[in-house]
Amino acid sequence: MYSFGVVLMEILTGKRPTDPMFCNGHTIVDFVKKSYQHEALHILDACLQEERRQFTRSNMEEDNNVYQCLLSLIQVALSCTCQIPSEWMNMRETTAKLHAIKMSYMSWRGS
Repeated sequence: MYSFGVVLMEILTGKRPTDPMFCNGHTIVDFVKKSYQHEALHILDACLQEERRQFTRSNMEEDNNVYQCLLSLIQVALSCTCQIPSEWMNMRETTAKLHAIKMSYMSWRGS
């Protein structure tokens, strides 16, 4: 599960765990965990941020919904990378959560 969480972080941030910014014991997990509460949108990959802006430019409600979906994905990634393995989400929980995020996204999109 830990590796799945790291891969999800890579997708969301556009950074690899081997990025030069992660040195001296600092990891992608630390980066996401530290930035999640106050700067969640700032840690997102630049391409993902631009796509979000273009997609939601005319509708603040859509922007909030996209933001909530992205926050939920970050939460899943963080839940999969807890320091104590017994606190990790299992694959069934992770799948259910990702499905719920997708359904939420699809419902407000009208798809």
